[in-house]
Amino acid sequence: MLKLSLDKDYKAAIYLRLSKEDGDFSISGEKLESDSISNQRMLIKEYLKKHPEITVVKEYCDDGFTGANFERPDFNRMMEAVRAGLVDCIVVKDLSRFGREYIEAGDYIQKIFPRLGIRFIAINDNYDSAQPGAADNELVLPFKNLMNDSYCRDISIKVRSNLDAKRRNGQFVGSRVVFGYLRSPDNKNQLVIDPVAAPVVQDIFKWKIEGLSPAQIADRLNDANVPSPIEYKKANGSKQRTCFQTKKVALWSAVAIYRILKNEIYTGTLVQGKTTSPNHKVKKTIVKPQSEWARTENAHEPIIAHAQFDLVQKLMLDDTRSPSGATGVHPFSGKIYCADCGSPMVRRVSRCGEKEYAYFICGGNKSDKTSCSAHSIKESVVYDAVLAVVQGHIDAAMNMADALKRIDDMAWENREIEKIKAKISFQEEIIDKNRRLKTGAYEDFKSDFISREEYKAFTAQFDQQIKEASDTIMRLTSERNSVMGGLAEQQSWLEQFRKYANIKELTRSTVVNLIDYIHIRENKDIDVGLMHCDRFASIVEFLRERQEKEDANKVIRFERKVV
Repeated sequence: MLKLSLDKDYKAAIYLRLSKEDGDFSISGEKLESDSISNQRMLIKEYLKKHPEITVVKEYCDDGFTGANFERPDFNRMMEAVRAGLVDCIVVKDLSRFGREYIEAGDYIQKIFPRLGIRFIAINDNYDSAQPGAADNELVLPFKNLMNDSYCRDISIKVRSNLDAKRRNGQFVGSRVVFGYLRSPDNKNQLVIDPVAAPVVQDIFKWKIEGLSPAQIADRLNDANVPSPIEYKKANGSKQRTCFQTKKVALWSAVAIYRILKNEIYTGTLVQGKTTSPNHKVKKTIVKPQSEWARTENAHEPIIAHAQFDLVQKLMLDDTRSPSGATGVHPFSGKIYCADCGSPMVRRVSRCGEKEYAYFICGGNKSDKTSCSAHSIKESVVYDAVLAVVQGHIDAAMNMADALKRIDDMAWENREIEKIKAKISFQEEIIDKNRRLKTGAYEDFKSDFISREEYKAFTAQFDQQIKEASDTIMRLTSERNSVMGGLAEQQSWLEQFRKYANIKELTRSTVVNLIDYIHIRENKDIDVGLMHCDRFASIVEFLRERQEKEDANKVIRFERKVV
C-alpha cells in the first residue's frame, strides 16, 4: 500500500456522473450537457484552484448512467488510465456521484485505491485520502455509502411502482415506439398512428393474407426502397442503433416482418411488463408469467382490425411454403388435408404434351405407401367443389345479414358480447381463486403444515389452472373482439362476405378469410370446413328464437283481439 502525501504533485482525473440525461437541446438540436454535470465540473474546478499540487490530466463523464453499479463506460476508461499510471488522483463532487453501491464503492475507496496509491477526493463529503485525518473519516464512509445505496433502492422501488401503475392504466412506458406509431406530442405515454409508417404495416398484413411469406414481403419492401424501421427512425432524428445490423443501410428482413405480424399492439392493445429484474443491482432479465402481464385493450387507435390480426396468427401456424419460383403460396396451401390420416395433401403436376394436369395426393402416402392410400384427386375437382360451397356460404351470410338488419343492427352482437363477458368473468374468478390458494399454500408451508414436496405439487397444480384459465381468456377475448368488430360495418365479419359477393373464382384472400379446412376422403368426397361456423349457428339460433317470440306475440295479439 503506497503512502500518500500532500507535498507531492498529482495527476488528477475529474469524474462526473448523472443518472439520467435531463434532455437539454441547443437550437441546432444537438444534446447539451446537463446542468448538473456542468455544476459538478464548476464546483470541482473551484476546489482545485486552492490545490496547486493537483493537475487535471483528463475528465471522465458518465451522463445518463446509474450509480447502482460500476458498469459505466467512462468510469472503466478512467480505471484503465489509473492502472496504466496516467492518473494517481480522482476528484468527485461527492460519494453519490462516484457510486451508490456501498459494498463495491467501499472496496474501491478503502482497498483498491490505497493499494494503487490513488488519492481520492470527495469534496462535499470533506473526504481526502491524503489528509492526515482520513483514517478517522473512513469510519463514516461505509455509513454514507450505505445511505447512498439505500437511496438508490428507494428510488428503484418508487420507479417500478410508478411504471407498473402507468401500465395498469394503459399508458405506454416503453423506451422505444414500434414502427407504425409515434408518441403523442401532448402526452408521451399515449401512442398515435404514424401516417407515413402505418400504411406499410397494413400492407404487410395484407400481403401475408394474400399468401406471401415474411421473406417475400421483406424482398418486396426492399425492392420498393421502403426504409426499414431502423432506417426510418434514423431519418427522423433517432440515434437508435442495433448490434444486429451488418450493412451500412439496414434492410427489411424476414425477422422484422415476423415481429410486426406477431405484435398485438397494432390492434390497439397494449401488452407491457413481460419481463423484470430481481432488483436494481441485478440486471438479469426474467420473463414474467403471462398472467402477470399488464394488458390494456383499446389503449390507442388500431392500425389493424382484431379479426385481421387473428386471421394472420392462424395463418402463421399453417404450413404454407411457396413452390419454387412462385411469388406466393397456392390458394389451398395450409388448408387441404387427408381426411383419414390428417397429413397435408401434396400438389403434383404432370405434363402430357403441352398440357398440364394438377392433382393432390396424400402426404402420408407419399412418404410411406403403407401408412395411407393416395387419395388422389384432380385439382379442378377440388377447386369447383370449394368454389360452390363458398358461393353458397356467401349467399347464406347475405340472407342472415339482411335478416339481422330487419330485426336490430346490434341485437345479436350485444347478446353474444354479454355471453362472452360472462365466460371471461368466470375464468378470471378461477385465476383469483388459484392465486389465493397459492398464497395459502405458501403460508401453510412456512407454518410447517405441509411439506416442501406437497407445497411444490400444490403450486404446480394451481399454476396449471391459472395458465389454462389465462389461455381461455385470450381465446374468449379474441372471440369478443371478432364480435365487437361487427358493431362497425367496415369490420363486421358478415360484411366481409358482402365483399366477396358474386365471386367467380377463388383467390388466396378468399380462401384464408372464409375456409377453415378442406378434407379429402378416400372415395374422393370433399369436406369443406368454413370459418365462423359457430357464429353462423349462433345467428341461426338467435333468428329462430326471435321468430318464435314474434309468433307467440302474434298469437297473444290475436287472442286479445278475439276477446
